[in-house]
Amino acid sequence: MFKSVSFVFLVLLVLQLTFVEAFQNARALSAGQTNTMSTNSIATSSTTTTSLSMGLFDSFSKAFQNTEYGPPAEAIKASARHILVPTKAEAKVVLKMISTGEATFAECAQDFSTCASASQGGSLGSFSPGKMVPEFDKVIFDPETKIGELQGPILTDFGFHIIMVDKRTGGGDWY
Repeated sequence: MFKSVSFVFLVLLVLQLTFVEAFQNARALSAGQTNTMSTNSIATSSTTTTSLSMGLFDSFSKAFQNTEYGPPAEAIKASARHILVPTKAEAKVVLKMISTGEATFAECAQDFSTCASASQGGSLGSFSPGKMVPEFDKVIFDPETKIGELQGPILTDFGFHIIMVDKRTGGGDWY
């Protein structure tokens, strides 16, 4: 039984391929183009290029191409700056200096931060969730955290952070 079904399937496939090839040749000839398609080639001569349509089997190939849904959404990322200090008291002093306008975020980062990012004004660049410690990620990717507002002090294993989110991308409407 299985052999006869396989044979019928194979015959139908060959017939469909032959019909499609003949149809494409006729279409090309009616358009005034020469189409020299062989049974082993899907591409046509240098004047035209067509793809072989396989009717029912196109849906199988489309299922694996995922072309109906377009390109994937932009990855979720954030850009942020931070100032890392060893004590909560020092973090509060730095927060007060920035809040009152006594110093800028970048100046405080260069003067107080123990992180290597201090030389870049505390900038951490762009990163995705999971790249930073969980306490840090929780603040950065929290929808309630507003862009450009000071956050902190946030305690991690490294010390106390004062954080400012500069930008978030991806993630749809939850930002």
